[in-house]
Amino acid sequence: MKKTTRLLTFIAFLSLSSVAWGQKESGGPWTPVDNPWYAGVGVGTSFGQATFSSITEDGVRSWGLQGGVSGGYKFNRLISLEAGFQYGRQSQFNLDCCPYWLATDGQWKATQVLDKDGWYFEDLTVPTRWFKIALQANFNLLSFIKGNNHWFLDLSPQISAVNTKSTWQGNLSHGQGYHEEVQAANWHLGLGGQLGFAYAFNDLVKLGLYGGVTALTGKRFDMIPNKAHKTNLIWDTGLKLTFSFGKNKKREAAALAAAEAEAAAEAARLAAEQAAREKATREAEEEAAQEKAAQEAAARAAREKAEREAAEAAAAAEAAKYYHGTFENIYFADNSIKLGAETAKLDEVARILEQYPNTVVALYGYASKTGEESYNQRLTDKRVEKVKNYLLEKGVDAARITPIEGKGVDHNAKWNKDARRVEIVVVEK
Repeated sequence: MKKTTRLLTFIAFLSLSSVAWGQKESGGPWTPVDNPWYAGVGVGTSFGQATFSSITEDGVRSWGLQGGVSGGYKFNRLISLEAGFQYGRQSQFNLDCCPYWLATDGQWKATQVLDKDGWYFEDLTVPTRWFKIALQANFNLLSFIKGNNHWFLDLSPQISAVNTKSTWQGNLSHGQGYHEEVQAANWHLGLGGQLGFAYAFNDLVKLGLYGGVTALTGKRFDMIPNKAHKTNLIWDTGLKLTFSFGKNKKREAAALAAAEAEAAAEAARLAAEQAAREKATREAEEEAAQEKAAQEAAARAAREKAEREAAEAAAAAEAAKYYHGTFENIYFADNSIKLGAETAKLDEVARILEQYPNTVVALYGYASKTGEESYNQRLTDKRVEKVKNYLLEKGVDAARITPIEGKGVDHNAKWNKDARRVEIVVVEK
């Protein structure tokens, strides 16, 4: 009952405060403004990062250029809604982490393909042109400062449709000369926002700085097909000049809202009085209900504790039967299935499997890029069979070795010696 009384009193206080601050004081964030319509123009720089980036390990390598126009409506001192169009251009460059080679047809490799034209990533520059159609809400955080009509700090979440088009430029591999490859344009859904700081010279003219970031969905806008990066961002920053116009017609609406708020406050006061009259008859029932609930909660807590302790003990006993560590890889010589000194590792595997009787392992075999694909596939099948047979000889149950699979060539291995292996993986239960 006490909570109900406090809640109704708090609602009444908020209603009266809203009227006093937002309307009667004429300066709160909800106060309507004169000249609510506005239009603006902005210009500045932009940067991008997809696979390539305008900002690399060496710092800013490309200062882009962007600009746009916008227009919107100010609902009050706090909130405005704005639509805009921006156009920009910038260039991106390779990051040190990606020493790859890119063919003109879009295929990328760790090293050059001799019968194709292409660039090494370090020789590529990717200029990008983009334009954005955006809708954003602006929240002036400085509107909460009473009497401040000149300074603005706008926090602006934004949604947009962004069109990008990039060009690959650079000297082709092995001195084949300069070449450009224009990529297809792409549409993206953009999600992001801006932060702006501005000064209003009067009711009509405002000048400010802004900076924003837009995360793009879909393909990375530079069209570089590299798996090392998943970013797809465009940053923009610059100066913005806005002009306001149109007389405000919401003064009467504001007065009506104030009257409605006052009526709501009166209704809340009456409801609070009614709640107080009912207080005496409900307190006894609430106290009895609370005592009963406390007793039931204590009994339930004791029961749940016993059940939890029993479950934890059972889980601990079951977990002791499973091995949760990892096993070392078994490595082979080139074009070989001989285990050699690697049998010591397999002896340790057999010992651990005997210690943890519920543990099941999987075997996956790999080969280096040397030789034909079909031959390497057969070779990896033989390697996993070799490892399995050795474990069977050591007493491991065949049902605990599943699945086994030859994966063929490991194209991601940096060195051939690392690719020639069988991985022993614990199968999670």
